[in-house]
Amino acid sequence: MKKLDKLLVLSYLGPLLLTFCIALFVLDMMFLWKYVDDLIGKGIEGSVLAELMFYASAVQVPMAFPLAVLVASIMTFGSFGEQFELTAVKASGISLFRFMRPLIILTIFLSVSAFFFSNNVLPVANLEFSTLLSDIRKQKPALAFEEKIFNNDIQDYSIRVNGKSEDDRTVYDIMIYDHSENRGNNHLVIADSAEFGYLNDGAVMTIALHNGHQYKEETMPIEINTPQKLMITSFRHWEKQFDLSAFKLERQDQTAFTKLHRMLNLKQLKNGADSVLIQMENERDLMMTNISRYYVFMNPERDTSALFQQERLASNFYGAYDSLLYHKKLDVLNSALIKARNMKNIIVSKDEMLGYKFKDLIQYRLYMHQKFTLSVACLVLFFIGAPLGAIIKRGGFGWPMLLAVIFFVIYIVTSIMGEKTAEQMVLSPWQGMWLSTFLLMPIGIFLTWKAKNDSPIFTGAFYRNLFALKNKFSRD
Repeated sequence: MKKLDKLLVLSYLGPLLLTFCIALFVLDMMFLWKYVDDLIGKGIEGSVLAELMFYASAVQVPMAFPLAVLVASIMTFGSFGEQFELTAVKASGISLFRFMRPLIILTIFLSVSAFFFSNNVLPVANLEFSTLLSDIRKQKPALAFEEKIFNNDIQDYSIRVNGKSEDDRTVYDIMIYDHSENRGNNHLVIADSAEFGYLNDGAVMTIALHNGHQYKEETMPIEINTPQKLMITSFRHWEKQFDLSAFKLERQDQTAFTKLHRMLNLKQLKNGADSVLIQMENERDLMMTNISRYYVFMNPERDTSALFQQERLASNFYGAYDSLLYHKKLDVLNSALIKARNMKNIIVSKDEMLGYKFKDLIQYRLYMHQKFTLSVACLVLFFIGAPLGAIIKRGGFGWPMLLAVIFFVIYIVTSIMGEKTAEQMVLSPWQGMWLSTFLLMPIGIFLTWKAKNDSPIFTGAFYRNLFALKNKFSRD
């Protein structure tokens, strides 16, 4: 039996690693397609792009790993069934559950590992990925000079070149407008040729100008009908420097992202949820304190004489109110109206604030349950894939891949539906996050029972015989 267990595990690990790498590659390509506009044309270094893809791959693991478990289990048991090895195992008196036992143990181990990954590694990967992607998005596109087109990327300067050499360092017939004084086109530099260079790892760009002229209007009070003096300077060689620090990738502080829900582990999420509950309770107490300035609340359950006191106050009020003059009554009514409006404003504002707090609490609880759903999903999908492969008896990437995609789409769609309905408070957080598990678990139990009894429900012969039987009854 040990050799059989070893054969089964080795047959499973190969498709598992292969499908995991393929799924991760496809998801990474989808990421690149989604953010291609933010990455192209900014001169990002290869090491930075590799770092971004590394963190993006880590973020995609919760999506790729369940799919890999599902596909690998279908392929493994489908291959055993196709080669009649599964039939030989059952004929020797070994039950399906005993045959599946080493992979069940392995899947439980993988599920526990997935939980530790989701709780410890994934928050760090999300933090690094979000920070780096935000830095890249804020970076300006790489500085590029096109022939006969003014470039305004450098602040306070507008530069045009009429021709470029093949090495892109030497340009010809260059024109530079200096707008640093905010006085319009009062400062112009032209030159026959120039050479570009960079200092301080690209933070400073130098332009060595050759055989040119500088035209600049002198700064003086503008008077009507008084021409401005123009200063003209000729030069054979002149070097100008431009600050390009805005074009460099600057890594910002991660503090702004550390409080986001997906950046937290299970303990931090629980502490955050408890903090929100305390804040909500404090807000309710503060609301009651503010309202009590306008109205005295009495609870009959705590004070048996409350109703009597309330009726007494009401009778005294109406007696005193009837004795007032007309304009005094108006003053009393206006005062009561102002207090009622103030109470309404307090209640409305606090209700909105408590609504935001409650949505924040839901997010904390959603991500707390999400830490466990990944692990359980791997186990549930295994119990769908393994019996499904044993039933269809097909290996390779044909039927197994098609059926895996169908069940994985069901898993993803129901997971998203559950999360969205929980965010909209239609379902509770635990119901929303476990919706896909509740739907797929009965399917896994049903398929396992059918595989144990050698059911042919996923074979073409079964449906051909069923169709022929139906036609026979219809003729009779």
